[in-house]
Amino acid sequence: MRIKLFFRRIMYITLFLLAIWVICVQAGCLAMRTPDKKWAAELHKKGQQAVVQFIDVPNGRGRNLHTVSIASSDTLPWVLFVHGSPGASDAFIEYLADTVLTRHFNLVAFDRAGFGYSGFGRPETTLAGQAADMKAIVDHFAPNQTIILLGHSLGGPLICRFAMDYPAQTRALINVAGSIDPNLEPHQWWVPVVDNPPVKWLIPKALWTSNHEIRYLSDELNKMMPMWDDITCPVHLIHAEDDRLVPIGNVAFADKMLINSSNKRETILPKGDHFILWSRMDIIKQALLDFAR
Repeated sequence: MRIKLFFRRIMYITLFLLAIWVICVQAGCLAMRTPDKKWAAELHKKGQQAVVQFIDVPNGRGRNLHTVSIASSDTLPWVLFVHGSPGASDAFIEYLADTVLTRHFNLVAFDRAGFGYSGFGRPETTLAGQAADMKAIVDHFAPNQTIILLGHSLGGPLICRFAMDYPAQTRALINVAGSIDPNLEPHQWWVPVVDNPPVKWLIPKALWTSNHEIRYLSDELNKMMPMWDDITCPVHLIHAEDDRLVPIGNVAFADKMLINSSNKRETILPKGDHFILWSRMDIIKQALLDFAR
């Protein structure tokens, strides 16, 4: 009897802890985002005054995008930062805090659909839809300008799609470890498993959102194949040879496809893995400043 009672208690405790975990996950714990007050405080420490606001996406799509911006002058060019998957606008907090960059640019970062505070857990799986989200931000902050876009990881194909769909608003692209070649996208067996109940209930929403959009990425990249000729702006590709998440072969793909870019550059780093956005900020910062000139 005591043994049965013991195992029964273990079962109840396990179910209770599992229920608590599911409730926390579904409530948005482990959301991988920085609260607005912390954004303001962190940037204020470094002498920057950030504006945090939501931008409505038009045409009845009902999406509000969470943005963090620093604008020093109406005459400066704008840079739009596009994070990867999973991620949020706080991936670029050190860039927005950089006083050299803010002397040369107005800067804005945002939470992509489904991440951070932009409809958390409700992703947009089409690259065209996300490019339209980015257009809403560009129209708000730089309605009469072309804009420089910097995308990391899945942000890479997104800035390329923006340049394809809205070339008149694109000044230049900086593609950092971007996953743009559909033939290099992995097709893991577990992606559809994680995408559906009951497994999706057990993982943090930020990770499920990432898994859900990556599930459709290869098909979305294939849709872009006939459109690469439409990119005519300058493009700077930055990648590490030892990137284990997004293979270096993506640079060779870009070299083949970007035949109409007015100025194509490549910076290949021997080391740095997929996280050069943070570990080699010096290289990426210089790429931005080169476009300022």
